[in-house]
Amino acid sequence: MISMPWRLLETGNPVSGQSGALNMAIDEAILSGIEAGRSPPTLRVYGWSPACISLGHSQSAERELDFDRVRELGYDVVVRPTGGRAVLHINELTYSILAAPDSESWCATQAESYRVISQAVAQALAAEGLGVTLDRGYPAEKPQALRAMTPCFSSTARSEVVWRDRKLVGSAQRRLRGAFLQHGSILVSRAHRGMVDCLKLDAEKRAGYLEILDRNAVCLEEALGRALDWTELAKGFEARLAEALGVEWKAGELSGEEEGRVAELRAEKIGRMDLLMGITRGVGRAVSHGKLP
Repeated sequence: MISMPWRLLETGNPVSGQSGALNMAIDEAILSGIEAGRSPPTLRVYGWSPACISLGHSQSAERELDFDRVRELGYDVVVRPTGGRAVLHINELTYSILAAPDSESWCATQAESYRVISQAVAQALAAEGLGVTLDRGYPAEKPQALRAMTPCFSSTARSEVVWRDRKLVGSAQRRLRGAFLQHGSILVSRAHRGMVDCLKLDAEKRAGYLEILDRNAVCLEEALGRALDWTELAKGFEARLAEALGVEWKAGELSGEEEGRVAELRAEKIGRMDLLMGITRGVGRAVSHGKLP
């Protein structure tokens, strides 16, 4: 096994957030760097500004999103390198964990890494006074005959973090031959429900999806029964998560090579988003990291 300290990557304030294009470009650049043996195992915690819909890498934005509504709300759109279903990143804390299969013993397989990471997230959240557990998983619900995509939080997979059988953290993993990436989104408020408003659905189907989402997902504010101090949650979460994983770590930054690759990937993603949205970047965009009006 390779013994290498983990890097806790500081890439901006998780409270104020960064664009979806930049966030995903950073993760993809690190993933390729790890696979090439030039980047250390890395843990990131970050936010999004403006709020952003991220799609699993195999999803079709053109077929499934109502772009008129997305533009109206001021959201960005980006495709994740990980799989899974659509997530609206708004008023949430997102983590990414990137490593080689031999970075730690638990990194060797998808099932074990998923279980260990989810358990560590649950432990890191325990500081908020939450009694969370890992779920055995259940399939996605969706209204009968509905072909549009289901939001990520409409179901749980094995070893996902739940509170009273309702999903609190949405996670997805992608494994390459020499590296893997796991994403996780920790819901803070009910603002994630805005995802349903951005799907190509009529009013009846939208109401059905919202009912499913409310039944199967829960946010931290609802679980705790109080408004959450967002800055306190973000503060030190990377360190708590790394300690729960049992890894040696130190704070770090992107390398020069990684920064160059990030710039390339970010430009590609911005171009793709602007093509999809049909507008010039910056026009009609609102910084909507907080709760929906």
